Amino acid sequence: MSVLKTSRVAAAILILPCPAVVQAALWHTSVAVPMTVEHDSNPLLLTSQEKAVTSTYLDPEVGLLGTFDRDQFDFGLGAHVLRSSDRNILDNREDPRVRLGWQRDYDKGRYGLVGTYVESSTLSSAVLETGVVTTDGTQKLYTLTGNWSRQLSERGLLENETSYDDASYDVSTLIGYKEYANRLSYTYAWTERTDLFTRFIYRRYEPDDRDAAIASNSYTPVIGMTHQFTERLEGSVNVGVNEVSGDGGGRKGQGGVSLRYRGERMDANVAADRSSVASGQGGFSEIDTLRGSWSYLVADTDRVGFDASWQDSKGQTPNKLWSVGAWASRELSPFWVARLSLVYRERQQDNLPDATGTIIGLSLTYRFPDY
Repeated sequence: MSVLKTSRVAAAILILPCPAVVQAALWHTSVAVPMTVEHDSNPLLLTSQEKAVTSTYLDPEVGLLGTFDRDQFDFGLGAHVLRSSDRNILDNREDPRVRLGWQRDYDKGRYGLVGTYVESSTLSSAVLETGVVTTDGTQKLYTLTGNWSRQLSERGLLENETSYDDASYDVSTLIGYKEYANRLSYTYAWTERTDLFTRFIYRRYEPDDRDAAIASNSYTPVIGMTHQFTERLEGSVNVGVNEVSGDGGGRKGQGGVSLRYRGERMDANVAADRSSVASGQGGFSEIDTLRGSWSYLVADTDRVGFDASWQDSKGQTPNKLWSVGAWASRELSPFWVARLSLVYRERQQDNLPDATGTIIGLSLTYRFPDY
């Protein structure tokens, strides 16, 4: 089924509940067009015979937000267009992405439905964050998510989210899969600054090829809290247990902690967590991550920043991946922003030399937000 046909079907499903509302809604638009030139010394993160590639990216995206009374409609259409200097290493790409959403508020809460379709490179950060080690290929990901929330009392909020993911690959070493998930959570406003929460997450993994991987279930109860230390500093902590059925499963601890600071000129974030994610290499992969970012507004139109991340994947191909980068941006006008960035990456695997790479990028972004 083509992307256009898929979007039409999804749009019809989302609009069916209230066609008259769509005609009377107040619509707002947003447009973003990032253009980037990037030189990567080792895009495949090879351990030997590394080859560099210079790529040009174009990432146009159009958003449409409609509101009428208690209903809100959200449509997004974008693409990732890449032109490579060496197609033997990185092929040219035209990856579409579509988003269709509907949300309705009622007296004590809200409910809605969101559908997305995204094509991306298997070398993209979204895929690498699942612990996959692979060559350049394509991931096609369909998602459908329903959400519901209800204010049970002045302090208590009950929320539920049910989702379906369908991932497929054109790389023989990766396994397509379907994931069914349900996330039930309850949040209690203990004080004006502190919220306590508990969650229960159920997920089922079903591989497309039952000979290459087995189906499994994941159960994760979690408790935690968020706290507003000051007007600018907030933090969160959670602990839980994850149990996975099937061969290679078992019961393991999970959790995380994060801090976020928002100042007049400086922003900073740091987070550490252990989680399990569905992986294209089969089943659920346990991943430890540590991330940090910092940025400073040097002048009204100039900002500099620093980002770092570390990831330890314990999946079918155990590996450690970390990166560190610095960037500087300038607002050329209310609609145009220029950015220069430098990133260093390294991957470590048992019995293999370390793979390293450096990325230098220059981007120019046009953005016209109407909402």
